[in-house]
Amino acid sequence: MKRIFAVILLLLLTLLLEGCVSTLPVVQQKQPTNNLKDSSDKKQTKKLIFSLDLPPSHNWCKATRRFGELVKEKTNSSIEIEVFDSAALGTQRDALEGMLVGTINGTVSLEPLSYWVKDIGMFGIPYLFRDEQHLRKFFEGDLGQELHQKLVDAGFRPITYFVRAPRQITSNVPIHSVKDLKGIKIRVPETPTGPAAFEVMGATAVTMPFSEVYSALQQNIVDAQENPLNLIVANKFYEVQNYVTITNHQYQAAYLLLDEKTYQNLTDIEKAAINEAAKETQVYESELLKADLEKSIKTLEENGVVIISPDIKEFAKTVEKAYQEYDMLMQAWIIKIKSLK
Repeated sequence: MKRIFAVILLLLLTLLLEGCVSTLPVVQQKQPTNNLKDSSDKKQTKKLIFSLDLPPSHNWCKATRRFGELVKEKTNSSIEIEVFDSAALGTQRDALEGMLVGTINGTVSLEPLSYWVKDIGMFGIPYLFRDEQHLRKFFEGDLGQELHQKLVDAGFRPITYFVRAPRQITSNVPIHSVKDLKGIKIRVPETPTGPAAFEVMGATAVTMPFSEVYSALQQNIVDAQENPLNLIVANKFYEVQNYVTITNHQYQAAYLLLDEKTYQNLTDIEKAAINEAAKETQVYESELLKADLEKSIKTLEENGVVIISPDIKEFAKTVEKAYQEYDMLMQAWIIKIKSLK
C-alpha cells in the first residue's frame, strides 16, 4: 500500500514540475515584445547645431535662424536647428572642422573652404564675374554644380548660397580711374589672387587682419581699403575715409552648408523639406541685403562721404594682366567662367 502511495506521489510531483517549466518561458517572452512596441511609438527629434562667427544682427545670422524656423515647420518638428552666433563655438574654420568630426552640423562660409577645396580661391579674383546675374548663373548652372560636387566630396553639402554685396574701394583721395591708384597703399585680404590684381593697377597692396584695418586707416599706415558697402558702414570706415569708389571689383556668395553625413542620414521627406526651406531662406536673405545696402548708402551720404562711380571697364581690363600670375587651377576657372554667357 505504501508503495502504491509513493508512486502516486511521484507522479503528482512530476506533473507539477512539468507545468511550472512549461509556463516559465511564456512569461519571459511577453515583456520584450511589449518594450519593443513602446520604443517604436516614441518620436525622435533630430537636433542640428549651426555655428557662425558673426553678430546676431548680421544678415547671415538672421537668415540661418529663419532657415531653422522653416525647417522645423516643414518637418513637423522632426528637425530642430539651434544657431550659435558671435563665434561662441569658434571661427568659420573651427565650424568647418567641427562638421567633419560630427560636433557641428552646419555653418555659412566661403573663403575658409579653400583649405579643403582650393577651387574656392577663384572668388578672390577681381572682375571674374561681371555682375550679380553672372554670379547667379554660375551657381545655378553646370559650373556651379561642378564646384558643388567638390564640396560634397570634401564633406560639405551646400544647401543654398547667399550673395554678398560687391566690393568697393574707400580712400582719402578721389579715385576716378586706374591712374589714381598709382602709389596708393591699399589694404587687401591675404589671398593668392587679390594683392597681384591691385599691384598691376599701380597700387601698393598691404595685407593685414581685418580687425586692424580701422586703426591702420586712422594712423595713415594705409591710404585705402576695399570691402562691401554694408561692411564699410558696419565698421564705421566713413569716420576715417572721405571717398567711396564704386568699382564692383568682386562679386561673391557664401554657402549655407550642412555636413554631408548629417544630410545622408535624413529621410527623403526631410531632405525635400530642407531644400524647400533653403530656397525660401535665399529669397529672405536677398531682401535683407537689398535693404541693408540702401541703408548703407544713406549712412555714407549723411556722413559726408563722396561716392564716385567711374567707368569700371578700364579697371577690369587692367586687372586681367594679373591673371597670368595665377596658378593653373585658377586660370582654368577663369577660362570657364569668362566663357559663361
